[in-house]
Amino acid sequence: MRLAAVRLVLPLRAVVWGLTAAWLYGADVRREDDLDIHVSFPKGGRIRKRPGVVVSQETLAPSDVWTMQGLQITSPVRTAFDCMRLLHGAERLVVADALTHLQRTSVAEINAYFASQLRLRNLRRGALLIDQIEPKSESPMETRLRVLLTDAGLPRPEAQWVVRDRRDRIVARLDLAYPAAKLAIEYDGAWHWRQRREDDRRRDAARRLGWLILVVSADDFYVTPDEVVSQVRAELAVRRTAA
Repeated sequence: MRLAAVRLVLPLRAVVWGLTAAWLYGADVRREDDLDIHVSFPKGGRIRKRPGVVVSQETLAPSDVWTMQGLQITSPVRTAFDCMRLLHGAERLVVADALTHLQRTSVAEINAYFASQLRLRNLRRGALLIDQIEPKSESPMETRLRVLLTDAGLPRPEAQWVVRDRRDRIVARLDLAYPAAKLAIEYDGAWHWRQRREDDRRRDAARRLGWLILVVSADDFYVTPDEVVSQVRAELAVRRTAA
């Protein structure tokens, strides 16, 4: 509905891009404090910024622009490329993780796209993140939690790690894991109560096989991130020593 409304006031030359383009491709990577529509225009053709619309000017090749339901939109690989070089912090990887997970693009395609570009701002800054893209990541918060840990100097955890019992049956799949230490970190969102019992069962099954599972909430992540990092670092050290 928001897009339909904005389309009424956007000229045909407008191109939806960035977080809004990712959203249209099925990756809801928007944050509650940024629900605006992000649009780009060719040089000399932009409109004034207005409430609910964030306007920018980008150099786009014809192959960078697709059409979806009458709207011009940056291609998936261009969307990931723009977000990796122009967003900040973990948000630079959130879109790339989500779009590769949905198979809208791939790490190889993103890598090739970066290699084909010249003289765009923050090009090298974005390219340095390519090896950190994780297509297995299933949610923006998993990506943000992984980046929180690696930015603090901890090893990169495995995403969506499958735990098997002694009969090689799958008993659980964990958001983030350090398999050698049997340490897992899981994120529980605001709507976690809807699947609480299912999560309890799979976590109990993993714990019976010797796993320690740390559960992180939104408050943990946004209010006390240093405590999250400290707890993971401490538990990782203890369990590695024990192993």
